[in-house]
Amino acid sequence: MTLRASLWCTAALLAAGAAAAEEKGEPAEGPPSAPNLTLRVSERGPNRPWSLSIANAGSSAAVLAADPRLLRLEILAPSKKKPETCALPAELFPARADKRTLLVLEPGEGVEQHFDPRLYCFAAGGQWQLVPGAMVTPHFGWPEKKKTTVWRGGKKVEQSPKQVAPFAVLPAPAKGSASSDDDAGVKELTGSTFALKSDYQEWSRTRIEADRRASEESPLVLEMVQGSDAHAERTATVKLTVKNRSKHAETVYFRRELVKFEVMRPDGLVTCDPQPDTRSPDRQAFTRLGPGGAISVVSRLIELCPTGTFGSPGLYLVHARYDATEAGTEWNIDAFVGRVVSRSPATVRIRTGDQPFLQKRSLHVVKVSQKKP
Repeated sequence: MTLRASLWCTAALLAAGAAAAEEKGEPAEGPPSAPNLTLRVSERGPNRPWSLSIANAGSSAAVLAADPRLLRLEILAPSKKKPETCALPAELFPARADKRTLLVLEPGEGVEQHFDPRLYCFAAGGQWQLVPGAMVTPHFGWPEKKKTTVWRGGKKVEQSPKQVAPFAVLPAPAKGSASSDDDAGVKELTGSTFALKSDYQEWSRTRIEADRRASEESPLVLEMVQGSDAHAERTATVKLTVKNRSKHAETVYFRRELVKFEVMRPDGLVTCDPQPDTRSPDRQAFTRLGPGGAISVVSRLIELCPTGTFGSPGLYLVHARYDATEAGTEWNIDAFVGRVVSRSPATVRIRTGDQPFLQKRSLHVVKVSQKKP
């Protein structure tokens, strides 16, 4: 049964129960108790996805906005004095609860999902947040309004503001009621803090970072000029430029298939390797770039990346790596040979996509405990 069908089925059962109670002259049940849901995020090492789970530990049913976009990770890195929050870009973070994600959890039920935390803590050119010794505190939902200080009778008094929708959790509607009790709504859930082990050192030095150090003295620079705001994967493009930053002319052999892309998707990192032509280039294939000279190309990503790489709506961060291997010696040409990587990523937005974000990423229901008789 789909998430939406499950929700409608539950709502229908509640309505039927209320109608039966009215026919028998029974009073409708009072408001349900406040929901008691627990959040847990577990790391399983840098080579395996992390786990997100939310369980109903209370005694009554609750309605959860089971939307993985609501996850936020508060990170206190060893080198920092204050924690920083990792979250999806503002364009992806929902402003309100999406009805397609609402799910009724009975006592003892829960939801879980595996995910790549680097989607939330993306760091171009090397991780500095998800590193050994970092303390991670997960949050799920919308930030609560903080307490304010007011003056009353010449004294400072802390005042707790009323929390308003949207809520991550609401009590399930009572029998005979058409809506939940907003006064018992929960804005966000907070999980237990955990520390990252020493094996996360590999995340702090990514391949992009290693390549960057190797190309720092290169006379060429690779710039991701812009990404596209595309309707779907088939129209997504990026524009990149290879520029000679030196004071001397450089000869280069450049083809778009010599550029590899690293794409941070909603579910992790994907490498696009178009596999260059293995035939030897002729003299006309080499380009001479004077000081400050540049070559710019626009590439359709669907031609260079595996099908489905940009299949879901959302934001994608794209890095590029250019490998120049042809020296041109057979033509008495001294061409540039080496590797150049982009300093900053291009952002590609897919507005609709062929794979709905919520269907691909929705949390699924699991049984986390047995109900007490």
